[in-house]
Amino acid sequence: MRGIGARRTGIAVLAALTIGLLLVLTGCGAEPTSSSERAAQESCGGSECHDDVIAVRANGPHKDAECLTCHEGADGEHATDPQATDADIAWEIESCAGCHEGEAVTYLYDDNAKPGPFGGSQRIPAQPKADTFPLYNQIVAGHAFAKDYNEEGAHAFMMKDHRETTRGKFETCVQCKSTKVAYAWKTGKALVVENDTAVELNHTKTADAPAKSLKVPAGTTITYSTDEKTRAVDAKVTTPDGKTFTSKPDKSMDATANYNMTWASTIAATTETEDYGTSCSHCHDPHSAKLDYMRDSMLDAIANGGVEGSGGVNPYASSPNTDIKQAKLSDKRILACAQCHVEYTCGKSGVDGVDRDAFGWSKASDLHRLYTDVFEYKQDWRHKVIGQPLIKSQHSETELYWESVHYDAGVACSDCHMPEVRDTNGRIFRSHWMTSPFKYESNELFAKFATSTGLDASYNDKPCARCHEDRTAAGMAQQKAVFERQKHVQQLLADSAGALGTLKPTEAKYNEALLAHRQAHVLWENLIVSENSMGFHNYEEVMDSLAAAEKFANQALAIAMALPQK
Repeated sequence: MRGIGARRTGIAVLAALTIGLLLVLTGCGAEPTSSSERAAQESCGGSECHDDVIAVRANGPHKDAECLTCHEGADGEHATDPQATDADIAWEIESCAGCHEGEAVTYLYDDNAKPGPFGGSQRIPAQPKADTFPLYNQIVAGHAFAKDYNEEGAHAFMMKDHRETTRGKFETCVQCKSTKVAYAWKTGKALVVENDTAVELNHTKTADAPAKSLKVPAGTTITYSTDEKTRAVDAKVTTPDGKTFTSKPDKSMDATANYNMTWASTIAATTETEDYGTSCSHCHDPHSAKLDYMRDSMLDAIANGGVEGSGGVNPYASSPNTDIKQAKLSDKRILACAQCHVEYTCGKSGVDGVDRDAFGWSKASDLHRLYTDVFEYKQDWRHKVIGQPLIKSQHSETELYWESVHYDAGVACSDCHMPEVRDTNGRIFRSHWMTSPFKYESNELFAKFATSTGLDASYNDKPCARCHEDRTAAGMAQQKAVFERQKHVQQLLADSAGALGTLKPTEAKYNEALLAHRQAHVLWENLIVSENSMGFHNYEEVMDSLAAAEKFANQALAIAMALPQK
């Protein structure tokens, strides 16, 4: 397993090789080789146990894989008393890599390259957003993202980047960084910290003092849930000595200590996957190998989310469909990415202190109305200069992509970001290096990728070339046009924020100016800074939205400048 070995050392490599060998010998088509394994296989079926799972596996590509491959120890205490002891789940990518080495190796690959003016995965050295958008920290003054906000890295670094950021961190965010946490949230099952673990609180580091550290003792348990109506999070940590910590501290509690321990315990319970974060079962049912979805908030949004509250796989379709099983294949594939690549409310609000977990499930043009109606604008943070709540969007790729030219043509995210590749044995599979299509279009970057991961470099399924002649230059030209167009809006928002900060909120037209600023802000921040394609996912919508944002920002600035200052 040369590719895995390139990313693993010491015990981790040994574990990957050992599990891979076990899979080759006892799974993926081979008969069970020991009486204990055979007994465990039989004990997992039957009318009183996992007959439904056995039936699913029987009709899928994993029908001959051993239960013990992913549920180590299931033939022990769990088989004896299943109600008292859960079967262990192997969350590590290595547990799948014995049969799916190509998928694992490509997922773990990164070239730290930027193929065009925007996008890619250049993270060393860090690429601050404020370098790209010089006025950004004024526009989001007072938000933690003004403290530390860099351009994206490759998927394999999601947990590492999350742990290292100097922003405040919450257990809610880890659902998109760890499949294990998303599973616990979805099922209600508790996580258990296996070993005493020291977790560095990087967000406590200052120029004068190093980061603090929390020791999370072995045996600590964590449970998570989200209220279906309010979307408030209820996370509870219980240490072996009976102490409890919560994401809902009352006024008598040390809120900071509770938030830190809740997050640190979550991290301590996921150390075995900290090298890459999410694993295969975030998107694939391990029993059937079909697409599956871990992120519970997305499933809730499909059921009843969005600005009209009617939900849907795509709430902007003419007849929104809330049944994923009946969705078209391209939508099912898009949903795998939509578990994380959306605008969501995630973590403690800087306005009312509530820890929330909610998907907006709406386009940028509808977010202002949605968050006004649902949360009274209290879900994000209060602007330091203006003194009023605003919206801080996350990576809203899915919502922007809805109703785009490529979406309407039935193109899914995986068609462009996960094209087919071929290994040296001739096996064709989808690359799991979920990166910019421009990298696959580049002969130089693709050759480097193929060489590093053991692929056949002559088999290059260039995503754009399937339907177009070389469109790389045209695509980059669109991105540059969007970037140049947004500069004017960026300046107007900075000016408007400064002007609003000089006014008394009691002025007659103050609310009118604030409303216009909010509407301009959410369009620009969502579609330009937070969304990762610089307009490529839906060029027409972004250009139209920039025109609307400019109109709102000019309106806000004009009203503010006409009002008396404090």
